[in-house]
Amino acid sequence: MKKKIFFGFAAVAIAAVTIIACKRNFDKFDARGTTAGTLPPAACCDSLGTAVLSGVINSNRTLSCDTIYVLNGKLYISNNATLTIDPGTVIRANRLTPASNASAIVVTRGSKIEADGDVLCPIVFTSNEACPQPGDWGGIVLLGRAPINKADTSIEGINLPTVPAGVDVKYGGGTKGQGNCLDNSGILRYVRIEYAGQAIATDNELNGLTCGGVGAGTTLDFIEVYKGNDDAFEFFGGTVNAKHLFAFEPDDDAFDFDFGFRGGIQFAVSVLTPQATYSANPNGIESDNDGQGSADTPVTRPTISNMTVIGLCDSATAAGKPLLNAAQFRRNSRFCVVNSIFMGFPTGLNIVGAGSPTTFTHNIVHAFTTPVNPATTVLDPSNKLYKYGTFCPPSTKDTIKLANAFSCTYDFRPLPGSPALTLGTTNSFCAPICTANGWSFTSTNYRGAFAATTVANSDWLAGWTKTWCGAACD
Repeated sequence: MKKKIFFGFAAVAIAAVTIIACKRNFDKFDARGTTAGTLPPAACCDSLGTAVLSGVINSNRTLSCDTIYVLNGKLYISNNATLTIDPGTVIRANRLTPASNASAIVVTRGSKIEADGDVLCPIVFTSNEACPQPGDWGGIVLLGRAPINKADTSIEGINLPTVPAGVDVKYGGGTKGQGNCLDNSGILRYVRIEYAGQAIATDNELNGLTCGGVGAGTTLDFIEVYKGNDDAFEFFGGTVNAKHLFAFEPDDDAFDFDFGFRGGIQFAVSVLTPQATYSANPNGIESDNDGQGSADTPVTRPTISNMTVIGLCDSATAAGKPLLNAAQFRRNSRFCVVNSIFMGFPTGLNIVGAGSPTTFTHNIVHAFTTPVNPATTVLDPSNKLYKYGTFCPPSTKDTIKLANAFSCTYDFRPLPGSPALTLGTTNSFCAPICTANGWSFTSTNYRGAFAATTVANSDWLAGWTKTWCGAACD
């Protein structure tokens, strides 16, 4: 019997915080880069000093771009405090051992981070190593009071005995399914998070950006996670919505959803490179209701439009890494995915015990071996499936026709004649469970994260992001 799925539709607590003006130069880094794609240009700031951050901030604090901050261990934002970070500010994280001591910024429930950069002066969180590597530090953790499908839970990746007294690292709104869907953890906009992701044990990791119970009052827009260990973006429950996300060479999954996440995501892109090594099970999307596949509510249901997920350019390289799925929905997760592109993985769409109802329409799915698993899955005819073994030049089989999806001069926009431009779209979006600050899905006439190369200013990655061209240390 066929499996038929219808996809139709400014005081700081001195005892707890160390913010030390440094009289010496840190020899691990240059004062500031001068080109887009490295550090914010010197024009963003008048002068530079250095300072060290660690411990607990429990009153409002502002970090200005005239100082380079060195993060030495965990920095907890607690007691309903707000950490404001000016455009162009650089925070460099020390690599610490053991992994349980990894540097990270943790914004606890009720507190906020206001990191609001701009296209010319993004805010950069990066490694303080001379030759940075994925996993040098633990990234950014946002914890909120939006609903999850468990009772309040401690965020993974943090060794609880090391948490300072009085600091809460749980997330969720109280009992299972309760909380404030409009909860506000602040703003991350025009932000780069580089070389993050640290594991204290198997399946107990921090990611580039870890969101636990984050609500729709939070603004996530124009965020890159660059060369991260484990996942680039992971959402444990919550209702936050996001736009303009870029996952460059994540070790594991680019976008991971769990514990009842019900937010919306539009304009998101991920890409892998053949030079990197990856985890045992890397996917573009991985979505579970929970690790056991329970029916606990609220049920995980990401709502996605205009996502582009790119693996590698040939089947042999992809199998050797080994890559798995461009998108995997399993363990009773539901999903709504429209107007998106998945390409360069052995399997395109993998549905393993997903719940229903689900929606998957107006997408482009390429795979080297299996466009859709199980093969008996009946997709809406608005989806276009492709199966062939290579995109690598001089191959002429690339029918998706993105400008440059597989080299360091990346351009993920569709060329004239691309099916992303000719096959049509839907503007009947599945509604996120909760919205705030005017957030809504934007109607488009293209599939994937970008408009055509012929459209002015259509590359929203330009100017503030970073990519890699094969240097040993970048």
